[in-house]
Amino acid sequence: MTALTLPAPLPTTGSAATVIRAVRAWQLAPQPAGLPQGLPEPVTAAAGEPPAGPAWAEHRTRFAVELVGDGVSGWQAPISEPVAQIIADDLAQGLIGHDAAAPRRLAYRKKTGRHHSGPHARQGASAIELACWDLASRAAGVSVTGLLGGTIRTTVPAYATALGLDPAHPAAPAAVAWIAEAGFWGQKWPLPKQLILAGPKAVAKTLSPLREAAGDGRFMVDALGRCRMDQAIGLLPVLADLDVAFVEDLVPPGTWAWHRLRSAQAGVALAAGEHAVDEAEQLRLLAGKAVDVWQVDPGWSGGLARSLHTTELAADLGMATFPHGDRLPAALALAGTCCRDTIPAIEWHLTVEPLRQEIFSAPLQIENGLLPVRTAPGLAEPLKLPAGTPAMEVTGP
Repeated sequence: MTALTLPAPLPTTGSAATVIRAVRAWQLAPQPAGLPQGLPEPVTAAAGEPPAGPAWAEHRTRFAVELVGDGVSGWQAPISEPVAQIIADDLAQGLIGHDAAAPRRLAYRKKTGRHHSGPHARQGASAIELACWDLASRAAGVSVTGLLGGTIRTTVPAYATALGLDPAHPAAPAAVAWIAEAGFWGQKWPLPKQLILAGPKAVAKTLSPLREAAGDGRFMVDALGRCRMDQAIGLLPVLADLDVAFVEDLVPPGTWAWHRLRSAQAGVALAAGEHAVDEAEQLRLLAGKAVDVWQVDPGWSGGLARSLHTTELAADLGMATFPHGDRLPAALALAGTCCRDTIPAIEWHLTVEPLRQEIFSAPLQIENGLLPVRTAPGLAEPLKLPAGTPAMEVTGP
């Protein structure tokens, strides 16, 4: 990233502690390779390919963004190098002088450059918005849920995402049974491309033992958008017979194939939303009744305020929301502000979330399928910054 020379701070009002005086980027350690330590044996036995870790550039070169107020800072991490560059190039200049305690003003701050839409731009805007909530919360000495309107509940159920596990592995039913016994709200398993290509009968043969092992527990499926339209339509009766609670991204949401699938569905709830990063796309999916289950990610969708807005809109339309777990502290703050009918559960990624949590000085722990909602100021515990790592300063003189 290239350091910026910015003009004098813009005029502002509000508490001096929450006025942004500087924007910094700190480089973090890479995501560790392989599976996290401490996973139960049934889970590790069923693992397919290990998490990407340093094999992916966004996991290898990671940053934390810091918004510096007067005597207090707000943080968000991890962000990838392209996202950090967009923050430096397009967002930092307009942040100087912004009052982080005025979230509705954030959208009107000056932007430079042309990167204002698309996944990386929205991740950058989301990271800044979340860091503003973190700064405002720490400056006020109030939890983020308190700032959002009040803490409705202090624990939130989690469903276990088993992406990274192989549903065809002989140990998979034992992993399913362990997840069910561990108290999770439910569990979500992947449909690998090779299994999709094998056809509906092969899918039924593979998933039936897993569904049986789950007992009365909720069982979900994620196809990661890998199906062709004809493949997806052929799978719907199989998934209905398996009593799947919802199926995620059989085909890319919002496409012509998605709408064809929507019209052909046979009693299977369709879930989507985590990749709907732009406001117009979110509204098309929700207002167009293109989904049955809403999935939002505060780190991708524009931040907490936007996530709360679409969550409440989904509730008005009769849909439950299951926040995506990529930014778990933010998802927990969102869920802690909502009742269980609005957000029944949030995502806990079995093989990835423990690795994500390693950047924090006190990682989040799950117990009996429940995650604690933070009642202290800030979105999360302090970050573990490598010793001697210099801050990249993107501020005025």
